Amino acid sequence: MPQVRRPHAPKVRFSDDELAALRERARECGRPVARYVRETALGSVPKPRRHGAEQELVRHLARIGNNLNQLAREANAAARFPVEQRIEALLAELHAIIGRIG
Repeated sequence: MPQVRRPHAPKVRFSDDELAALRERARECGRPVARYVRETALGSVPKPRRHGAEQELVRHLARIGNNLNQLAREANAAARFPVEQRIEALLAELHAIIGRIG
């Protein structure tokens, strides 16, 4: 992606508290302050980045969802329900992970 030239630097004044809040929000989103200000001023709403533990939980949930999808596909293909123990084990794992989130 080619570098965009930005020759204009308008001056904006912030109080100490405002600047601290701005820096914190930019840090949470993983962006430099200038980029965060530019994006929000142009209508974007940057999302905070997930922390390592949250990313791990999301990966676990995705894996469990994938396993449940495979079981559902297997049940539909065979016109029968999969082994109940497999589903109950996945649901127990899902509930444990959800408990860790909240």
